[in-house]
Amino acid sequence: MHWGICMRGQKHRKAEIKRLVLAKTDGVCARCGRVISFEKATIEHFIPKYRGGSDDERNLLPLCKNCNKQKGSRIVTVEDYYPFLKAQFCAEANEYKLEWKSEKNIKVAPKSYDVLAVLEVDSI
Repeated sequence: MHWGICMRGQKHRKAEIKRLVLAKTDGVCARCGRVISFEKATIEHFIPKYRGGSDDERNLLPLCKNCNKQKGSRIVTVEDYYPFLKAQFCAEANEYKLEWKSEKNIKVAPKSYDVLAVLEVDSI
């Protein structure tokens, strides 16, 4: 996907991307809902770049610094972790996640499943 931004200079381009990403939540942190100023907002890669995520607009979300730090490099469920993200952008992030899983050949786990653990303990 393309941003459709024709601006001079990397700095101006990054600022425009940040404005567009902040608009996904009307200027609040996608995680905690606190109002974040343009200067203090961080741009989160929903799927971290080192895990194969890209700068695709569907993979970018606005977070405050604290929430960005807390998330770390985990890959989370959009609806559960980002309650302040507008529905349209939740759908786009989920679409991106499915494409990423498909490209990486990652199996999608069912939403609910039972886990059976069997432990063997040696007697003393």
